[in-house]
Formats: sequence, C-alpha cells, structure tokens
Amino acid sequence: MSHLLVTAPYVGEIGWELMSWQGRVRKIFHQGQYDRVIVLGSAGKSAFYEGIPLEYRDVDLSDLPGSACEDRRMEAETSKCLSAEQLRHHVNDLVQSVVDEQTAIGHRVDVLWPSYDGTLWPCHEPYQTFVKYQRSITERPKAPWVVLVQRTRLFGNKNWSSSNWADLQQRLESNGVHTSVYPCDSEAAIAMLSGCDLAVGQTTGGLHLASLCDCPVMAWSFYDALLWNWEITNRQRFETWWNPFGAPVAFHHIREFPTPEVAANQVMRALNTIGRRTGSRLHRIAYQCNYAIQSSLARHVIEPKRYRRWPWPIQKWVRYQLARA
Repeated sequence: MSHLLVTAPYVGEIGWELMSWQGRVRKIFHQGQYDRVIVLGSAGKSAFYEGIPLEYRDVDLSDLPGSACEDRRMEAETSKCLSAEQLRHHVNDLVQSVVDEQTAIGHRVDVLWPSYDGTLWPCHEPYQTFVKYQRSITERPKAPWVVLVQRTRLFGNKNWSSSNWADLQQRLESNGVHTSVYPCDSEAAIAMLSGCDLAVGQTTGGLHLASLCDCPVMAWSFYDALLWNWEITNRQRFETWWNPFGAPVAFHHIREFPTPEVAANQVMRALNTIGRRTGSRLHRIAYQCNYAIQSSLARHVIEPKRYRRWPWPIQKWVRYQLARA
C-alpha cells in the first residue's frame, strides 16, 4: 500500500505558487515520507513541481469566480477576496474524487490544502524546500539574449502596452540583442530562462520563475510601500525574500512607465552589469556579497516571531532603508 499526498488546486498568482506553495509541497512530501504526490492544477505548470515523484493532473479551473490574487481569488467588482471556505467549496469535488479513486485501490491518502487566505511562507528551511530549475541548453544565440516577460494581470497597476513591448523589442534587436517573449508553458519557460542572459518585465510571476532558474532579472515596480503582514517592500521581496538562490536583480522603482527608449537603455545597462554571459564578474561577486548580507538581515530582523527581538531603530532601518541601500 502506498502513502500518497494529494494537493488541492492552487488558485492564486503564479508568483505565489512558485514562492509560497510548490516549495511547501516539496517540503511536506519529504517530511511526511510519502511515496508519491498527485498535484491538481492548471495545465502547463507541471514543471514547477519537479524533484519529487509526481503525477500532475490538469484540472479545469475556468469556472472559478474572480481573478487570481495572492493565493486566492479577488472579485473585480468589489475588490474583495473570496474566503477560504468559498474556494474550498468550489474545488472540493475535484479533490474528493481523486481521494476516493486512490483509496478504492488501496492507497493511504493525505490532502494538502493551500491556505487560500494570503499566508506567506518563508523561502527557506524549515518552511520550504526549493530546487534550482535548470535545463541543458544545446542551442543558444551568440548575441546577448533577453526574455521579455509581459505582465497580463487584469487588475492592480496598469500593464505596459503591447506597442511599447514591440518598440522595446525592436530597439534591443537594433542593438544586437536577441529577444524572446516569455511562453505560458512552464517547461518551455524554464528552458528559455535557463539559457537567456536577462529576464525583463514588470513585477510578475515569470520573473520569480527566472530567479529559480538562476537567471538575472530586471524589474519595474510601482510599489514602494511596506506590503503584506511582514511589512517588506517589493524590492526586498525580489532581491531577498523571494529569491532563495540569490539571482542578480536590477530593480527600478517607477512612478510612471519608462519610454521604450529609456527601457532599452536600462536593459543594456543591466546586461552589462548582471547578464548571465554579458555581465561583470566583479559586479556579480559584489551582488552576491550584498545579497548574503541583506538576506540575512531581512530574515532575522523582519521574519515573524524574530523581529521583536531587535530594537526598533534596527527594525526601522531594515524595513525602510535596507531595500534602498
């Protein structure tokens, strides 16, 4: 008789699934000494769960109400998040059918549910176990290679227009840069991000996937406030909190979108400093040293149940100044 772990569908944002769920699934799998895991989820995301004996089952979540928000769903009309109970009700039949099927053939089954309430898990042990996504690259362009990760979420900050992305792509290619557009399939995306020199975009899930592929990232963000119950900035999130392998990040806080001309200049500078093949070795070493210091301070000063040990002046510096240092 096998001992199986079945995961209920993750209904939230891809970035949250990558940084606050798939690593949690892997951790619980190893901790519980399960024989196999059955992950129920949307099509095209099976590669996120590699590193464990996996059966990934595509499920149709198109009838879920609202839009993905954190690890849950938000109603566009009211900007209110659906409760965990509502979301569990919507997917319970999918989960129960798999439990019944596996129990009927003699397996022992446990179910792991997402919190569906905005719970953030730290990206390090003992909370989550991550694997670095890497693919062997047989054909890589000789020119610098940039992947354009276009944000497509329908709420929150506006998205850069398709015409601006096309203009940026044309400007980069005129500067001898090979460009690709980020694909929707996880396996194709990992293959692309394993080989490119830089991933570029607004703060979105594809850039979090890039960091798990150890791919340098250049990100634009409108958010400069303290966010979530951990009171961290979006910059801290990208540079340390949701960057478990320390991938280099060039972060731009913006109040309005850059023009394609300015964006192209920013991309070229990022290629020259942190690009996988094009960047400065000295800059990369400096970044890793800075990352190690910032990550340690962030996790030991800000993390819940720990930050209260530190005097407020130290907390204040880490929360408000560290990300801008």
